[in-house]
Amino acid sequence: MFDPTIFDNWKVVLEGALYDLDRDGAAEIIGREDLMDLASLSRSFRIGARRPGGGCRAELRLSSGLADFAAERYDLRLTELGAPGIRLELRFTLPGARVRDAQTLHGALSRLWAAEAEAEICHRVRIEVDPHAPPADAAAAGGSAYEIDVLFHEKRNEDRLDDVDALLERLLASLDALDGLETKEA
Repeated sequence: MFDPTIFDNWKVVLEGALYDLDRDGAAEIIGREDLMDLASLSRSFRIGARRPGGGCRAELRLSSGLADFAAERYDLRLTELGAPGIRLELRFTLPGARVRDAQTLHGALSRLWAAEAEAEICHRVRIEVDPHAPPADAAAAGGSAYEIDVLFHEKRNEDRLDDVDALLERLLASLDALDGLETKEA
């Protein structure tokens, strides 16, 4: 048996809390990946959720690398890496045509995530190109997917596990805001 790492503890608590939301009908789990990269000795965990009947998908991502595992195991504090911990990211995926609402969506998410001072909100459009159709058609349609990432620059450790409930409340509020904006404009 081994001692669970910061990554393991975060994964178990976050996954359990999301499955509780699924069981209660507040969210639907729509995907899950738990990966170990043997080349870089890193781990990542992704779990997708949406509101029942909602059009916006949220994906929570946890990641941790070899330096964090080694620092945690041997109680090291590497100056350039800081204390060991996990990286947390959120990704919201909407239909590509929603990019026209980027300013409004950014404002809604900024208000919801303002408490997370280290959070950065980034927008991206992913375009799938048909080699038999003009590329301008895909760009004019707004792309295939519009993604909004909420990136947290500060690593998290077990001291922040109590934040999971508040994190998931803001995640659900974000899905409501993104889906609510979508239904108002439809």
